[in-house]
Amino acid sequence: MKSFSINRQLITSTMKPNKESEEVAAAEGTFVYHGVKHGHSYSSQQCTTNVIKTIFSSCSAIGKSMSCGRTKCSSIALNVLAPYFTQQILIEVKEACFFSIMFDASNKGNSKLFPVCVQYFSKFGVKKGIIDLIDDADESATNTFENLEAAIKKSGLSLEGLTSIGADNTNVNMGNIHSVYTLFHDQVENLFKGNCYCHILHNGVKWGHQQSTVDVEKFLMMVYAHFSRSAKRVQELKSYYEFYENDFQVLIKHIKIRWLSLYLSIDRLLLVYKPVKEYFTDQSNRETPKELEKNFQSEETLCILTFLHHILFEIQKTNLELQKKSITAIDLYRIITSIQYKLKQRLDTSFFGIQCRNLLNRMSSDTSAELQASFKRFILTFLEYIDKYFSQNVAFLEAIGHFGYGIENLTWNQVQKCIEITKIKGLNEDDLFNEFTELKLTFEMIQKKEVPLLDQIQFFLSNEGQEEIRNSSTTSIHQSESDEEDEEEQTKVIRSDQLWAMLLAVNATPTPNMKKLICFLYSIPASNAYVESIFSDMKHLLSDSRNQMSVDLVSAELQIRRNSSLSCTDMHQYLLSDKELLGAISSNNKYAFKKQRVQSNLYFFHFVFYMF
Repeated sequence: MKSFSINRQLITSTMKPNKESEEVAAAEGTFVYHGVKHGHSYSSQQCTTNVIKTIFSSCSAIGKSMSCGRTKCSSIALNVLAPYFTQQILIEVKEACFFSIMFDASNKGNSKLFPVCVQYFSKFGVKKGIIDLIDDADESATNTFENLEAAIKKSGLSLEGLTSIGADNTNVNMGNIHSVYTLFHDQVENLFKGNCYCHILHNGVKWGHQQSTVDVEKFLMMVYAHFSRSAKRVQELKSYYEFYENDFQVLIKHIKIRWLSLYLSIDRLLLVYKPVKEYFTDQSNRETPKELEKNFQSEETLCILTFLHHILFEIQKTNLELQKKSITAIDLYRIITSIQYKLKQRLDTSFFGIQCRNLLNRMSSDTSAELQASFKRFILTFLEYIDKYFSQNVAFLEAIGHFGYGIENLTWNQVQKCIEITKIKGLNEDDLFNEFTELKLTFEMIQKKEVPLLDQIQFFLSNEGQEEIRNSSTTSIHQSESDEEDEEEQTKVIRSDQLWAMLLAVNATPTPNMKKLICFLYSIPASNAYVESIFSDMKHLLSDSRNQMSVDLVSAELQIRRNSSLSCTDMHQYLLSDKELLGAISSNNKYAFKKQRVQSNLYFFHFVFYMF
């Protein structure tokens, strides 16, 4: 009877009208997509499905027919949605011809995971995505190279299109003797280093900090630690806030290996410096560590904090700009030379901020001179560290940097110089010149229109985006870059990559050589911030409350989150228009254990047949 009831269920499910079964499949696919995008557990999704079936059992055939248990939800995510979205990314990468690989390692529990990401130029501009997640404890250069090479081949990409390796600036990754970069360079001659300039700026501050007369990092961590685990001390501190009529604000923890946290910690401490200082210098407070009491009593500590706050503000802005998804190596020359110029001006004029200057004027001449000398050493050390990396590629970065200003002021001589340095194979220079002049003419015609250039670009992207929703799943215009989009909306910045994408699309005749050059240049990363941001998603996926997910399932969720930019409502409409995806969601082939069972049964059949 049990087998009959199962067969009967299968028979009735196959006899449903196509429209109803497709709507159920679309609802289930959207439900799983929504759960992954918003970080819902599969137990939560199963419970929600049961609630939906109970509530809508009498009024909705679709709600009544939905079946999204933990196994089914994870199977749809792992074997349907993740492969589909990643395949769409890979199709775009192959159309672009050129791409860079970005990676890094992160310890999660007893596992060491390597997200493998790509950067390329799509018809919307610069895009990034994740194509694999490698689980391997061996972090040696040879093993990492072999894993990355296998991931590239598994994705169907060719090493001939590889333009750059993006990673942290460790000897294992970027060394000149034996590293991941040198091993790839042996196979790809025209390969560039994708040094992470966010990491470089962070390390530059770390080296510069050694020139300070006060260990500010230790000081900040001691102040934070004093209050972090004691509710009694926090309550006492609040009374000092009330005396100075300040709103209570929690001090921010500084972590040495985390980018940008030093500035945030100093900024918060200076904001509430008076009540915190009063707490640590109050003689009636016997729990105050003597070292902290001494630091707060010294004007030297406050002077150094104001200096660092002034300098790190500029470095913070630069680091945040480098972390934007649209920033590539094309922007590096402009960004790095800008921060170098600003700091050199402060060095030449001995200007370290107005607050710092006021404090220096109140000190003795010897103490003031000593502090100013340490400030200059800080800036010099920082600039020397940055220049150690920047000077290696300054000619290349300057040559490609001209493309970051658009086509209006770009000259043919600058294009030629870029061709000579990049050595891109297969470019026809005669045709490239004609295409370059055509694009210049197209740009002039666009500029003559009454509609502002930025509005024309946004109109182009919105039209292409709507078409993409109908025909594909990945649209850069809908990517979740809310902070970047808000900032650009305020400042009305025209992204150079989107301008090039529009020019290549609207030009009357194809421009294959110019497109090839643009795809090559915009595929090189400026930092490894995209991979670092994936670690934030991994931290949520591999938490104590979600500790039963396999590495493959974690990889699938990351691919869905990062490679798809459709909203949940758009996803439902998209699924209804894609019969193939609906079929995959409905099919039993999505279950991995059923695939294994079928394969094992076939193997057993062939074995028995051979024996007889």
